[in-house]
Amino acid sequence: MEAAVTLPEEMQLLPLGDAGLAGWKIATPHCRALVSIQGAQVLEFQAVGRKPLLWLSDTATYVPGKAIRGGIPLCFPWFGPHPDDPGKPAHGFARTLDWQLAQVERKPEALLLHFRLASSAATRALWPHDFEATLQISLGRVLQLQLEVTNTSAAEFSFGFAFHSYFPVSDIRQVQVEGLDGTPCIDQLNPARTPQTQQGPVRFAGETDRIHLHTGGELCLVDAAVDQAVRISAPACRSAIVWNPGPAKAARLGDMPATAWQHMACVECGNVESDRVSLPPGAAKLFTLQLESEN
Repeated sequence: MEAAVTLPEEMQLLPLGDAGLAGWKIATPHCRALVSIQGAQVLEFQAVGRKPLLWLSDTATYVPGKAIRGGIPLCFPWFGPHPDDPGKPAHGFARTLDWQLAQVERKPEALLLHFRLASSAATRALWPHDFEATLQISLGRVLQLQLEVTNTSAAEFSFGFAFHSYFPVSDIRQVQVEGLDGTPCIDQLNPARTPQTQQGPVRFAGETDRIHLHTGGELCLVDAAVDQAVRISAPACRSAIVWNPGPAKAARLGDMPATAWQHMACVECGNVESDRVSLPPGAAKLFTLQLESEN
């Protein structure tokens, strides 16, 4: 299926690890990037003249069917554990299936990659709905992802999703996330999961795992130690998840160095919990994520 797509000279297919995964290494006048076929996952992105925008674990595992730690995995059609069956994969199946590269477009300002994932026997075994998902990745001076989900079944369904973005930081203890003041939030480390109201910017003190609801979709990750910031724009995304494993959990993760928690932060945009999306038959919904480094 991939052979039918005419690939520009800016794209080079290469193996990721030695277990059969592959991805495209991309170099344009505007940026450098690495995109995995599995999950249509942007693993690396760096605008020319700027620092890397995304964090990718030095010990990430590249095994078919296993999530890759870093970049922007897509969590779909649910976020976190399956709401009814804990035996089903966390964060859905979109990040661990191969997506079809349907088209590549060269624009003056960006290279556009168009991916497609449709329902199949494998997806129906986990989620009994027919759908089509397309993901456009725009690689220019800024990184933009456009996810469109279409209900191709005969009945309405609901889904949750998140752009699970990993960012590099100099020192997590000097980092804050702005744009969530006043939002209701759920601390997932608290078994009661009682919603609270966020006061001021979000800061990190040890393990952090918080879901913010009814957000405005405009956030900023500020790294005060190096006077750097990332603007995060996702206007159709009503939820934001802020995550860092902290030292104890990082030490238990097999695909992340034990000390790496100090130098990464996840700020995820999507629609989860009460912000989940309902789609009638034949309807479609578009979600955009744009990331830009200010320094």
